[in-house]
Amino acid sequence: MKHSYRLLPAAAALLLAAGCATGNQPAANTGGDGGSADISFSFWGTNSEAASLKAIAAAFEQANPGAKVTTNWIQADYEQKLQTSIAAGTQSTVMEISNTSLAGFAPSFAEQSVDPGKYVQPNISSALQFEGKYYAMPFAAKPKVMAVNVDAFKAAGVPLPSATTPMTLDEFKATAAKLSHGDGKARVFGSSNLWYRGWLTAAGGGYYNADATECTFGDETGVRTAQYVVDLQKDRTAPTSVDVEGQDQAQWFAAGRLATFSDFGPWTVADFAKISKPNWTLVPVPGKGFPMEVDGLGISKKAGGKQLETAKKFVEFASTQQVAQDKLIQGNTALGVPIIAASTPTLEKVLPADRNLAAFTTALKSGLVGVSVAREAQLSGDADKGMTSYTPLGTGKDDVAKILPQLAAKCTQALKK
Repeated sequence: MKHSYRLLPAAAALLLAAGCATGNQPAANTGGDGGSADISFSFWGTNSEAASLKAIAAAFEQANPGAKVTTNWIQADYEQKLQTSIAAGTQSTVMEISNTSLAGFAPSFAEQSVDPGKYVQPNISSALQFEGKYYAMPFAAKPKVMAVNVDAFKAAGVPLPSATTPMTLDEFKATAAKLSHGDGKARVFGSSNLWYRGWLTAAGGGYYNADATECTFGDETGVRTAQYVVDLQKDRTAPTSVDVEGQDQAQWFAAGRLATFSDFGPWTVADFAKISKPNWTLVPVPGKGFPMEVDGLGISKKAGGKQLETAKKFVEFASTQQVAQDKLIQGNTALGVPIIAASTPTLEKVLPADRNLAAFTTALKSGLVGVSVAREAQLSGDADKGMTSYTPLGTGKDDVAKILPQLAAKCTQALKK
């Protein structure tokens, strides 16, 4: 979903035809002051995520008799196919976009008016700004929390973490070490594999500076965090990327091989709902938490007249109305966390209170949202490849204090092109 490429027109037309086969064909945007008020809506996601978005579209039609929303579910290579449709002039009227990718699509989206006061915290709306203007309206947030194996904590005589206050990184490291024991495939790790970028945010750092002019993961905080990850792996407190390659860590957790699972997003709820043994609950991610993704709805610049009016009503409906926000939750599956106060308890009710899904509400209100960067997937992908190739963050042996500043300098050069 996060990879986008610009294609030549001929290739674009061919790929568009293949991409649209996964959903209903979006109507071309003719613009103008008259014409049809019908709109089309493109989005990505799993079956359950698509079900949520289709349900929101259906609810909008019910609330607005005569309105028609044609859904276009793109199941793979979403951003690439979105760029292709934009190049061909056949894009949908409304398009889902992540805050992390907004910078690359903003030139193709119409500017929108967004009221930050309608959401549970200002970061939600500001996440969809680019160069001081709103180019999408938020409709779902995806903060992360940490699952803990209650049985493992009790067996080790270690107190459970607070349900509301995050541990410090030092506290987490010490706790995870106490929970680790055994050898080989019987090894129980105190922590799941550590996502460096997430832990960098938890430590107060980031991949980029605030105005997206510099890659900062090679600074003092970035190097210190990388060494933190390497140390936990070296001590066998956390599995390495080689240990978990091609394997689902949720299954490791279910098998009792992990005492904590720190990469738990709303979409993970459905998988963990099936786990009754070991007993588990949710707590905040240590430190400042992991980056929070915010998904929004952009409107095509080509939209005009009645079609534009309908598009504005639709994105406002999906973003601010409880009947729409409640549909982000389908059964025990969550596309994301609702962003308005009236709907934030919806996710909490999916599972019993002892699972503490309220941790998502806490994370939502304090979630950190990174800056949007054009070509972000390429830039971070190149950096990640270098880290995993040359340092113990992956399969390499070189000192992170040497490699990360070099990679950050190359990243900054590419960023400025």
